[in-house]
Amino acid sequence: MADVDRGRAEGLAAALGAGRIYQEGRELAQDTKVDAVVVTSPDPTHAEYVLACLDAGKPVFCEKPLAMNSQEAWSIVQREVRIGRRLVQVGFQRRYDSEFQELRRAIGKGEVGKPILYRAWHRNVRTSHGVPESNETVLINSAIHDFDEIRWLSGHEIAVVHSVVGQTVDHSVPKGIFDLQLIQLGLEDGSLAFIELNLSAAYGYEVGVEVIGDRGTVTAGLPGGLLYRREERIGQRVPRDWLERFDAAYTAEMAAWLHAVREGKPPWPHAWDGYVSLVVAEACAEYLRTGRSVRMGLPPRPDLYADAVT
Repeated sequence: MADVDRGRAEGLAAALGAGRIYQEGRELAQDTKVDAVVVTSPDPTHAEYVLACLDAGKPVFCEKPLAMNSQEAWSIVQREVRIGRRLVQVGFQRRYDSEFQELRRAIGKGEVGKPILYRAWHRNVRTSHGVPESNETVLINSAIHDFDEIRWLSGHEIAVVHSVVGQTVDHSVPKGIFDLQLIQLGLEDGSLAFIELNLSAAYGYEVGVEVIGDRGTVTAGLPGGLLYRREERIGQRVPRDWLERFDAAYTAEMAAWLHAVREGKPPWPHAWDGYVSLVVAEACAEYLRTGRSVRMGLPPRPDLYADAVT
């Protein structure tokens, strides 16, 4: 365990049976007795700790985002390419959610024909990590999940940001920083994506996507569970936060990473996925600054990441 708050590290280490405690993440990464590393520190520290793990030749699971900007993420991609082995897994847990996986299988079977529109929604009760510092922070911390989800479901890279519009909903958020953002994207196969990102939905936590094809539609993320009729209302319960909604997916992605580490297999999602999602986030931020559509202009994908969107 490593944490700048040594007391907290000691408490968690005792609860989990961890035998070694560090006050700095690099010490942990460099310890020869450590086989693999999980990075769940604040976002701005992710890149430096991942690079420290790569320098030590160790597998590393990094919570999203992989870095705070695409330049940092590209340096991780380049370092991994030089090593010649994929060691990084990025925490895009929606890929491990059983409902989203079933939806992707339905798309692959052609059950709705050729997808023409991905309509996604991502709603939080309130901004979960305090007041965001900028619109770019909103995109990198929250919308980055949706960018990866669209790439993974479609099997195609995002080619262009057509538009981003926003509104400040929560009065504690400074004016000009949008906790509600509507994002329209174009994919390289010509299909479209529309994302509603709402950090101040108030009623609960809800994530879903409807895939509209030329022969039908399929949807994941609709309310499930018991249907209540009481007090002159009919309704279903909405999860309170992302932990409740994606608990099983978080467990599944960690189990998959541990299996990859033990078997010496390449982890997934990988560093290229983390890099591309940041490129898209920065393109959306650029649209908010300029009001002009932005094309991605991605560099050639290294062969190490041949299954980048599968």
